[in-house]
Amino acid sequence: MSLLSANLKAFVAIARQGTVHGAADELHLTQTGVTQRIRAIEKELETTLFLRSRKGMKLTQEGEALLRYCQGAEDLEGQVLSQIVGAGKDKPIYVTIAGPTSVMNARVIDQCTGLYEKWPQLYLNFVISDSVDRLALVRSGQAAIAIVPTEQVPNEMDSKMIKPDKYILVAAPKWRGRKLSDILEKERVIDFDESDPTTLNYLKKFHLISALGRERLFVNSNEAIIKMFSRGIGFGTLTQEIARPHIESGDLIALNGGLVMEDALALTWYPRPEVPGYFKAIISSIK
Repeated sequence: MSLLSANLKAFVAIARQGTVHGAADELHLTQTGVTQRIRAIEKELETTLFLRSRKGMKLTQEGEALLRYCQGAEDLEGQVLSQIVGAGKDKPIYVTIAGPTSVMNARVIDQCTGLYEKWPQLYLNFVISDSVDRLALVRSGQAAIAIVPTEQVPNEMDSKMIKPDKYILVAAPKWRGRKLSDILEKERVIDFDESDPTTLNYLKKFHLISALGRERLFVNSNEAIIKMFSRGIGFGTLTQEIARPHIESGDLIALNGGLVMEDALALTWYPRPEVPGYFKAIISSIK
């Protein structure tokens, strides 16, 4: 049973794969067959669903709206099967959640583990990144839920405030006793990548940015960045949750008196006419 026509299945496959070739492989069709199905939808709706380029297929605004309809139909299909024939217990339900490294590693994955017992057909995929445009993943259908700063939540999406990330400034224990002004002037900040402003935002909040004397280093791995902090290669910010065990073990120290910068966060997702129970459970679990 499927609530989507063959043409709409081709549309969803292109949105998911990003190319006609990928969609054709997924559906076991020729590329020409997939293209014909998309053209049929565009002709019927009198609109353009994708912008075609060498990099692949990008959804237009109309395409994004149609994708939300298709996702709602797939959700309803799972509920209907579950309620009427019980087949929903065997039908996999895939939900992708995109979020920053700090909150995903420290909280979200643990908070979602209990869902598998109640929803054994649920398959959660986690996109953990500090540089990917997480809203773009939701808009393109590659993710159902994104975790973003509250000011980034768009008007067309639903949202829920979650516990903010709390950042502190940390460094190597061998720097204990050094003046913060000396560290700022002579040592390097280490952040995830060039687009990550977390440590700079922290220094701005406490009016310390003007004392910074050197260019930043970048390491896009929590494990690696903590190791570099502990060895005195540089300093920077970590969430309290991630930093706490390393401070307690003596591998790191807190700078600036342990003062905290809060980063307000929200879950965001497209509204659904009928919200499935598993989706409500996911939203409720993430705090």
